[in-house]
Amino acid sequence: MAITDLLPWKREDQKSLAEQRVEQDPFLTLQGEMNRMFDSFFADPWRGSSRLGAFMPNMDVSENEKEVTVTAEIPGMDENDIQVTYNKGVVAISGEKRGDRQEKGSRYHRIERTYGSFRREVSLPCEVEEDKITAAFKKGVITVVLPKSARPQVLGKRITVTKG
Repeated sequence: MAITDLLPWKREDQKSLAEQRVEQDPFLTLQGEMNRMFDSFFADPWRGSSRLGAFMPNMDVSENEKEVTVTAEIPGMDENDIQVTYNKGVVAISGEKRGDRQEKGSRYHRIERTYGSFRREVSLPCEVEEDKITAAFKKGVITVVLPKSARPQVLGKRITVTKG
């Protein structure tokens, strides 16, 4: 037997006083559940969430020596509903996913599909050749390829401060 087995606050199998109090008090249990509900409601606003009823596609951005590639999952849409723009180092993918529920008299038991307009913007880590940007849409995934510019990347410029 170890000496820590004799100390009540060192026993691993014993619950803390706070945990015991929460289990005994129904109002503290309710408060904990409400806190968890609010935390999950306001968590990660940039990720698509059926809780908020908004459609926000998931994106991946990758880079190699020649190009930057942006891919986004946009299931249930076609290429005519999607717009891709590039402006001053930022690529934007936007569109609108429309609902197709038109059944009159139907009673839904569960609704998890989300609809609505979306816009995702990504700041690029380098300069790209604007006239060579391509976008392809296949099986619900849009892939935007942005070839890197051959010009040397300017990381910044030091500005001399003068007495004015």
